[in-house]
Amino acid sequence: MPWWVTEQPVPPDAHCGDRHVHVDHQYVALVADPDEMIQEPEHPFRWVRPDELDGLAMFADTRLLAIGLFAIVPMLGAGDVDAVTVMRSLAGGGQS
Repeated sequence: MPWWVTEQPVPPDAHCGDRHVHVDHQYVALVADPDEMIQEPEHPFRWVRPDELDGLAMFADTRLLAIGLFAIVPMLGAGDVDAVTVMRSLAGGGQS
C-alpha cells in the first residue's frame, strides 16, 4: 500500500492539455541489499535515496515530507515507531 497519496492541481502538461489534478502515490521500502534490486518495475517509478532529493523535480511539500520520512526510516525498520504516529507527526497533527 502507498505510504501516502498526494493530490496537486497542475497546469497543462505533455499528458493532458488542460489543468488537472496530479495524483502521486509514495511508497516506502527498506532494502537489506540494494544490489538485489534487479527486477524491472511493471509501472514507471523510481526508488530514491536521501541524497538524491535535491535533484528531483517535485512539489515543495512532497520534498519536505520525503525529508521527514527519510529521517525516521531507521526507526521504522527497527519497529520503534508505527506508521500512523509518523504520519500524524509529519502532518503536524500530534498524537491522539
